[in-house]
Amino acid sequence: MDDEAATKRRIALAKLFDQVAMEMVDRVVSEAVRASTFFGLRGSAARRYGERIRALLPVALDVLTEPTAAARDQKLDDLVSSVRKISEEHHVPRIIERGLVSIAFGAARHLVRERAASTDFAADDLDEELNGYRRAFEERLFRS
Repeated sequence: MDDEAATKRRIALAKLFDQVAMEMVDRVVSEAVRASTFFGLRGSAARRYGERIRALLPVALDVLTEPTAAARDQKLDDLVSSVRKISEEHHVPRIIERGLVSIAFGAARHLVRERAASTDFAADDLDEELNGYRRAFEERLFRS
């Protein structure tokens, strides 16, 4: 079991993430639509891709709030596998997928820092949790 402070930080981050997730995905979908001409994906297909990714947000929040490291790792592996499957089904090249992931986490970081004052944690603490989540997510995604 993780220490209690880390679990509380992840739960606070999950609550903020839940508040900003739709805006974050909307930004990613907007970027995907703009980029779609470069990789042959029509705007409507990019929007469908975004809808499928958006449907994974509850899973992403569940990863954050999981108190045990082993279960959290398994849930993160499952989430990454789902993201990769959706990207493959929509013929999104990995280089584009990487860019979209970067945009998503960048948007999340900005939005979480902006709203950190509504929690019991400093923006830097939540930023550190988010960056840890991002590193773990990207490491798994980029090696799959």
